[in-house]
Formats: sequence, structure tokens, C-alpha cells
Amino acid sequence: MRSLHRDIGFLMIGLTLVYAVSGIILLYRDTEIFTIDKEYVEIIKPDTPADQLGSALELRRLRVLEERNDTIFFNYGYYCQTSGKAVYTINTYPDFVWTINSFHKLKSRFTSHWFATVYGIMLLFLAISSLWMYKPSTKKFRRGLVLTAVGLILAAIAIYI
Repeated sequence: MRSLHRDIGFLMIGLTLVYAVSGIILLYRDTEIFTIDKEYVEIIKPDTPADQLGSALELRRLRVLEERNDTIFFNYGYYCQTSGKAVYTINTYPDFVWTINSFHKLKSRFTSHWFATVYGIMLLFLAISSLWMYKPSTKKFRRGLVLTAVGLILAAIAIYI
């Protein structure tokens, strides 16, 4: 059991680092800590009305601020109705952050969900197999049970706050 626990533990270090960083970034997704400003230039259908601009550019929180001549100004940039050119800046994650965050957002319809499932099973094994590291009659085993109980209590508190 010790050898299996050790080998799986070493295998999981790299994966756990990526999941941990991704999880920390996702915790702060309501802030701008890990984001950058990225400028986009798109050509859409000319003469798109202001009320359809958000869906045409696929911007959910687009708010029209002003319409002047043939230009619509919105909270991210502007759109020229004559040419169909939209220029806007969005505060977003860098590409590598989107990539690592995709691990946390996998769905069962994606083939790669098996990767996350195996990872979860291996983490579960590491957690449970740690209880077999010491004989039940030892002080270290009892300490492990107490720490396990504290971990479960902390998890319950986190769920209910």
C-alpha cells in the first residue's frame, strides 16, 4: 500500500499543481487579478441596429452608450454602421489560463472527461490509502483519524457558509 500510495502520489504532483493553480484563478474570477485587456476588430453585417449589436458580436453585457452619426459607442468600444467594423476591448484571461481552467469545466460529453474522472479517482485513492500508512494501534494512526475528522468538518463548514 505504501509503494502504491507513493508512486501514485508522485504521478499526481504535476496534475495537482495545474488543478490547484486553475482553482485559485477561478476563485478570483470576479476580480481582474489574472486578466489582460485584449482588443478585437470584427466586421459584422453593416447597419446592424443597436439593440442587436450585443448578439451580433456575442457580447452578453454590451450596453449602448451613445449613437452619433453612423457610429454606435458601447461600453467595450464602438461600431461603424456603414462599414460594419466593430472595435472593442475586453478584459479576459490570457490563452494559457483558459486552457488550464478548461480542466475544471469539463463536461461528460467531452472525451477528455475520462482524464478528469481518473484524476479524481486517484485523488480519492490517495486520501483513503493514507489511512493504511500506520497500524491502527499507533498514535500516528489516531492522529490521522483526528485530522480526517477535522478535514470533514472543515468541508462541511465550507459547504454551509
